[in-house]
Amino acid sequence: MQAALLHFSLQLMCRAVLILVLVGFSVPLALRPSPLIVRASGATFSVSIVDNAFQPPHVNVTTGTEVIWTYSRTGTTFHTVTSSPQTNVTQAGSPLIDSGDLHPGQSFNYTFYKHGFYPIQCYVHPQTMNGWVNVTGSDIQPPPPPATPSTNYTSYIIGGAIAGAIAMGSVVIFLRRRAQKAGSTSVIKV
Repeated sequence: MQAALLHFSLQLMCRAVLILVLVGFSVPLALRPSPLIVRASGATFSVSIVDNAFQPPHVNVTTGTEVIWTYSRTGTTFHTVTSSPQTNVTQAGSPLIDSGDLHPGQSFNYTFYKHGFYPIQCYVHPQTMNGWVNVTGSDIQPPPPPATPSTNYTSYIIGGAIAGAIAMGSVVIFLRRRAQKAGSTSVIKV
């Protein structure tokens, strides 16, 4: 009897050690830190659009700074904040900085992640509304775009499998009953 208990205890202890070892290896994998992402500092700089002028027209900032252009509420026309032609364009050739039409009271913001010189102008008034943003510092990785939620199809698959099993079971029961009725009616006829 004691040998059986000793065997049982050794077996139980081996299982416990195996479980602890497996948990010991799996927990660090589950808790491993994600890679560190360097983000912008969150600094902002404000520029006003007043009387067909950027105030101040020249801006010096460091990478990661968000510049906010705000059109005063006293304006009577619309303006834009746009990269000067042939400078700072996207791969498609469109202006890198492009606010679209700004009406009185509206704002436009742009965060500078790369160092460089960014001439800007109002697309509507290019002769009178000019300026630039000079960005110094090391380039910063922009934050990733918001993740789109992934659809988890597990519940749909399980539900479909259950529905399929119920349908197949119903067909089998129906066919068995039909065969039994056919068998019982043929017995009666004989």
